[in-house]
Amino acid sequence: MLSLLVTLLWGVAWIAGLMRSGLGEPDEGRYAEVAREMLASGDWITPRLDGFLFFDKPPLHYWGTAAAYALLGTEPWVARLWGALAGLLAIAAVAWAGWRVWGRATGFYAATILGSSLLFAVSAHVGTLDLGVAAFLALGMACFVVAQFDPASASHRTAINLGMWAALALAVLSKGLIGVVLPGMVLAVYMLWQRDWRVLGRVSLLPGLVLLLVVSAPWFIEVTRRHPEFFDYFFIREHFTRFLTSADNRGKPPGFFLPVVLLGLFPWTALVPFTRLGWRAMWSGAPVDRLLLAWVGVVFVFFSISHSQLPFYILPLFPAAALLLGRIAARLPHEALARRMRVTAWAAAIGAAAALAAALMQRHHPAHAGMPTALGGLAASLAIMAFAAGYATRRLTRHRHHDAAMHALALAGIVGWTITLLASQAWVGPRSGEPVARLMAPALTVDTPVYMVGGFVRGLPFYLERPVTIVAQDRDDLTPFIDSRPGGYLPTLEAFEARWRTSAHGVALVDAHAMAVLQQHRLPYVLLGRLPTGFVIARQPAR
Repeated sequence: MLSLLVTLLWGVAWIAGLMRSGLGEPDEGRYAEVAREMLASGDWITPRLDGFLFFDKPPLHYWGTAAAYALLGTEPWVARLWGALAGLLAIAAVAWAGWRVWGRATGFYAATILGSSLLFAVSAHVGTLDLGVAAFLALGMACFVVAQFDPASASHRTAINLGMWAALALAVLSKGLIGVVLPGMVLAVYMLWQRDWRVLGRVSLLPGLVLLLVVSAPWFIEVTRRHPEFFDYFFIREHFTRFLTSADNRGKPPGFFLPVVLLGLFPWTALVPFTRLGWRAMWSGAPVDRLLLAWVGVVFVFFSISHSQLPFYILPLFPAAALLLGRIAARLPHEALARRMRVTAWAAAIGAAAALAAALMQRHHPAHAGMPTALGGLAASLAIMAFAAGYATRRLTRHRHHDAAMHALALAGIVGWTITLLASQAWVGPRSGEPVARLMAPALTVDTPVYMVGGFVRGLPFYLERPVTIVAQDRDDLTPFIDSRPGGYLPTLEAFEARWRTSAHGVALVDAHAMAVLQQHRLPYVLLGRLPTGFVIARQPAR
């Protein structure tokens, strides 16, 4: 009964985390708009952003989101739904694999750890593509684990193997070649470590490869047929150039992902086997241990040596890590788990105090409006986790109750990160396209031209449900195919001024630098409002 209640409360918190009106820039606004345009145009092959060709990523996230729009409406929470559902898929896959190989406790603990860890829980409620690929890789990994290491599944191995290959195909359609490169590298390292090449004969290799190609290849073939420039841009630039060079300026200092992983696992970081006891609880020398450690190690090294690094890139590591940490939690003695819960309580309490202090320091900075509220939400979240970890410590030391302790911290984790997400709207919302669209709405008619001058708020077309003319900007997600929408781009402020002065009506979002220049040139306009993203102006007063 307690498990059911906690699951229901956890589900409410999971859904509540989607209910934020402002799409974060740049990623949420970008991917929400690509899916909206796919649905509006009826072209499910060619992704477009503000009417321009957009070949940065494959289409699965857009397909899922566009289908959700068709069923539920074009709303910000719906734009985040695909990631939230993918997160639930990964959690279920981890629970299934842990249960089948190590028993109910490990499966349950692994699922709760994954679903309430900082990086995973937040990414599942942010409309980006990273959680989708991580989820399908998690499903593929879970199928491999069950097919290879659960004796009871031997009679169903072929079907489970084909499920694995289908999951990898969907991972490819989510974010490209890493959907097969990462599992392939993990398998190679595992076979070398295990000195067992016979694994290749147990994964239904030939029918699996056929299924992989049947599911994933048709879109790539068709989009290349329609747009021959796609192949070079997507496979060469977006994969090899990004990995091998700093073309997109996303390089980070050496060791960048180590703190990302350790902080991203919170409130479960204390379970990481820093001690001999923790290592013994995780490691038995069994083949499945080597497979999961190979998965964690390969993913970590792969993204660490890449020249393109962002925090969410490391997400494919988390399902395997959750299985390993779940096993530790299940095998640790009550006293040892209580010590780790006590460390978590102190860490959360210190973090809450630091976040509260930072919030108080930000109160009198107008440029940081909204940040005190966001930090206050983080402080409240960490305080809830500190209380829950303290309660878990008490349950373990006095009642020796593993399940109650894990329940408490898992529920506090997802509730806390949901509070953090909702509080972050005080910062994210004013910088999204939503307030811009709200200010523009009274001045808009069906044929009113809309401009973004000097900047690019990617979610603005989503809220306006129409394309926007881009002026004098060179964002890397737009410029590669800037000629694909004739008339949709004005390269200079002078070109914008000329069009504005000869138009009877129009609205624009103008960044501060461009606004200063236009004011010097005495551009005629009516100010509709000022936002962190810039000045909202109209050619004539709103009706």
